[in-house]
Amino acid sequence: MTSFLYLTGGMLLAVCGAGAGYGLALTQRRRWQTSRAFGRLLEYIGTAIQYQNMTGAELFARASQYPEFDCLKLGTVLRFGELVPPSVFSDGIRGELAADLCALESASRETACNLLNRMVAICGTQETSLHRTADTALHLYPRLGGCAGMLAAILLL
Repeated sequence: MTSFLYLTGGMLLAVCGAGAGYGLALTQRRRWQTSRAFGRLLEYIGTAIQYQNMTGAELFARASQYPEFDCLKLGTVLRFGELVPPSVFSDGIRGELAADLCALESASRETACNLLNRMVAICGTQETSLHRTADTALHLYPRLGGCAGMLAAILLL
């Protein structure tokens, strides 16, 4: 009976460890999804600027209706300078994107499209990196968590 309890406890520790690892992997996946949503928003803005004549407030009001942009919290954004790049990007890239977004407010249509294309390229590079990290985390973290749980079970014996 006692060995059954030890075995059950050990299995529970392994499963809890794997679950914790999976939760951490989902955090990495959310980071990737946020970077992807921001890049898609910039593409959306670029298309809207190129083919439609809308103000920033109209553009952000329309963009906030799309569920894929919910993680960016666009509800209160009225101008390009108010759009904050997500914290999933490094500080340097966030600063560069914020400066470019502020420059969009006074840029001509052609300059704005060029700036947006450059920002989309920067976000694409970051998105690719975060996607690789998220995929690796999804494969690795649950296994590491399970191993840590088993190690804890062994150490508790």
